[in-house]
Amino acid sequence: MLSSISSMTAAIQFTPALGMFLAFVALTLVITYFSARKATGSASYFAAGRSIKGWQNGLAVAGDYMSAASFLGISGMIAFKGYDGFMYSVGFLVAYLTVLLLVAEPLRNAGKYTMADLLAYRMSPRPVRAMASLSTLMVSIIYMIAQMVGAGGIIKELIHVEFAPAVIGVGALMLVYVVFGGMLATTWVQIIKALLLMGGAFALSWMVLGKHDYSMTKFFTAVAHADYAGTVPEKNLLEPGMKYGAAVNPWGPLDFISLALGLVLGTAGLPHILVRFYTVPDAKTARVSVAWAIGVIGVFYILTTFFGFGAATVLQKAAILTADGKENTNMVAPILAKALGGELFFAFISAVAFATILAVVAGLTMSASTSFAHDFY
Repeated sequence: MLSSISSMTAAIQFTPALGMFLAFVALTLVITYFSARKATGSASYFAAGRSIKGWQNGLAVAGDYMSAASFLGISGMIAFKGYDGFMYSVGFLVAYLTVLLLVAEPLRNAGKYTMADLLAYRMSPRPVRAMASLSTLMVSIIYMIAQMVGAGGIIKELIHVEFAPAVIGVGALMLVYVVFGGMLATTWVQIIKALLLMGGAFALSWMVLGKHDYSMTKFFTAVAHADYAGTVPEKNLLEPGMKYGAAVNPWGPLDFISLALGLVLGTAGLPHILVRFYTVPDAKTARVSVAWAIGVIGVFYILTTFFGFGAATVLQKAAILTADGKENTNMVAPILAKALGGELFFAFISAVAFATILAVVAGLTMSASTSFAHDFY
């Protein structure tokens, strides 16, 4: 055991990426320390004292929602599948209209800590709370697995440790945030992550446009001629059908309808999103926070166009394939950042990707623990 730890420690080399990673971890631990000092009761721990302002909660909601799948996965989907991949961005954005119109206000008016508070008004409290808690735990665990896989990959690239220790380390860090800092620490981790992610997204998009003389016309012309056709050679990236077309999959159109319904309606049931509406003082502030979130999320998902299509125009396809020739969708954005901005910008984007995972997993852990403690236990 000691020999494996010493060999792992010896393999870690200080790089700009590691420095930015450690700086972010240190900042979040400081936030956790001060948040722990303010946690004096259940309301302050589980709901940040209901003291979060509308714009703050909007940024936190955006930070909680823009996950590793958004930053890493969608970029790769657009790079390889073009228009069909961009439909993920559209679906994630439109989903928040459902949250704004149907969920935010009634949830804040009727609830206290979890979604089960709302359901218990109309149904038998004990069984509905147990089922709501079970549902929350299942959704959180499944969602968390995907995030932790991304975390392991990013940490492996950042500090060159094995996948399993990387995942365990991230999990331990999450527990520190949630156990000691509660919802207040989680909120500020998500706010900082949202600001860092938007800064990185704007910088990367600007660099991509710079490769095309800052001309949208030249950019999309290059996209149309990019040699990324894959399984549908007669199509270019700006045409639909590379993933959901009948030529690729006879069930493709039906798959697309299923995807659209899942994205648009599924967001309204994500526990780590719903729990955020209990951190504001009233329903009006909840609506304001959703409006802020839609603005930030909308801008971000528009920028994913430049990540994905930028990789298709700037990089050779071989650069974003794995060693065995498979599509390396999760590393498209960091590889593009390295090609455009060098090691330092790659370090920043990788650290932002890690911050993205930290914030989302912290939110998932917080919502799961709140539901278990308040509804089940």
